[in-house]
Amino acid sequence: DGSKTKNETWFKKEKKESKFLKMIRESIVITTDLKKKPHVVPMGITFNKKKLFISPFIPSKTYLNLKENPYAVINFTDDVNIFVDALLGKKNFKIQSTKKIKSFYLKNALSYIEVKVIKFIENKIRPKFECKILKETSIDSFKGFNRAQLSVIEAAILVSRIDILPTKKIKKEINYLQIAIDKTAGKNEKIAWKKLIKKID
Repeated sequence: DGSKTKNETWFKKEKKESKFLKMIRESIVITTDLKKKPHVVPMGITFNKKKLFISPFIPSKTYLNLKENPYAVINFTDDVNIFVDALLGKKNFKIQSTKKIKSFYLKNALSYIEVKVIKFIENKIRPKFECKILKETSIDSFKGFNRAQLSVIEAAILVSRIDILPTKKIKKEINYLQIAIDKTAGKNEKIAWKKLIKKID
């Protein structure tokens, strides 16, 4: 349909432009509306020197919240089930109130950043909210990289683009990612993986 064609055009353009951007870190973004109701989503956040960019799709609740209330909390966690559950629409997460802004952070985050939007860069499909870092908080130490965790994150990204990418391409990449799951996954990663496979099937 028309929306799929438009998304495919955006995806090709974004891929071409990605080489000019700085590091993208996978995170859990929490935004709130004016009634302080939290919205939790997995999202890649672009870091460019001291700048941070949140790029939600239109339409999305994250986009609406940031237009209404220009604050967000960027959470970093090694619990891949949070990424998968947020992607699949789970609403209830263990969160606590932040101190700098009136928002929330994930209770089991390793660290989180409280930010304020300082600039809006318009785009009909995926605009960018340039943000200023107000406060960084570290809660727990990073235990090291795990291949299965990275595979779950990659698979989650593929699932989020299920209406954009060809099914054949998604399944091919999933089959490759399965290798790391079989070799290195713990219980938590296996649970997350099964949720994603169920969604794809």
